[in-house]
Amino acid sequence: MASEKFSGTAKTIHWVTALLVLVAILFSFGVIPPGFEGMPLDERLQTLMIHSGNGIVVLLLTFYRIRYRRTHKPPAYPDSMPAWQKTASKWNVYGLYALLIYQPIIGISHALTYVDGDIKPYGLINLTGLAPSDAALTQVFHVMHAIGGLALSALLIVHVAAAMKHWLIDRDKVFQRMLPYGKV
Repeated sequence: MASEKFSGTAKTIHWVTALLVLVAILFSFGVIPPGFEGMPLDERLQTLMIHSGNGIVVLLLTFYRIRYRRTHKPPAYPDSMPAWQKTASKWNVYGLYALLIYQPIIGISHALTYVDGDIKPYGLINLTGLAPSDAALTQVFHVMHAIGGLALSALLIVHVAAAMKHWLIDRDKVFQRMLPYGKV
């Protein structure tokens, strides 16, 4: 019989990724003041050290999660869920995975060409020192990363809204199966 909830490993990867992405989004959009753009350079570089480190962890977790899901299938959707919602859910997840790969790769590319200072994820390696700095190219990556952040934010809003709908309106236990201690 298939499980009605996600495994502990899947839940852990989900919530750690969610936390890392949430912090990145809050900093980058200035929700946590003053945001990257409003910081003095030394503070921005310190923040980017954490931001870039988190991005690399998200990338590694996403690759692991995709590999894990190949052998650990997620629980089936409830029979009461319309086919269009099942399809939309799958495409939302695929989009999230794609952006959780795209964003860190573009972020790393941005760091490689950064001109205002050295980007060192968690202080471990100087990404900026691995390639020539290029103001025009770093601006392209900056815009690509910003657009990716908006797209990721949009898909996350849809994801959370759907989870809330399942919890508060449908009451079909879809939301609870991903909670760390959720009873399904």
